[in-house]
Amino acid sequence: MTSQKIVLLITIFFFSFFAKAQNYKCMPCGQDCDKEVFTQAGKCPHCKMDRVLASSITFKTIETTKVCDYIKGHPKTILLDVRTKEEFEGKTDPDFGSLKNAINIPVDDLKTRLKELEKYKNAEIIVYCSHSHRSPRASHQLTQNGFKNIINLSGGMSVMTDNSCKK
Repeated sequence: MTSQKIVLLITIFFFSFFAKAQNYKCMPCGQDCDKEVFTQAGKCPHCKMDRVLASSITFKTIETTKVCDYIKGHPKTILLDVRTKEEFEGKTDPDFGSLKNAINIPVDDLKTRLKELEKYKNAEIIVYCSHSHRSPRASHQLTQNGFKNIINLSGGMSVMTDNSCKK
């Protein structure tokens, strides 16, 4: 075999190997490890969440400083609070408040309560929690169940300074 053929075979092998390589990230948990990229499935060594294909993380994000103006400009946007019922109702300390007209489905109940949101599958949904640790996971879960327009509130209610859209 000539050296040109060997180089060609090595090049083909190299590109076919890397073309098939997949990038994984930990299931969005709202922590710094969300930014890490892994080459295989498994568990995130930091948060212990399952690793998912990076390409499956398709939701957008919005900053707390922009969310009230965004809601005013997009009044049909659905607001989904994935905190506990007690947090949503302001019965915890601290009480970070809630957004007006929000639906409350705790992240741990989301899988079993997806049918309640079925009518909003094509609607724009802003998902939030207190510190943006639960809402990225809920946002990913919604996109994996066919919801098309999911926006995660980055930082959560704990860093929200604009009270104009709070109830």
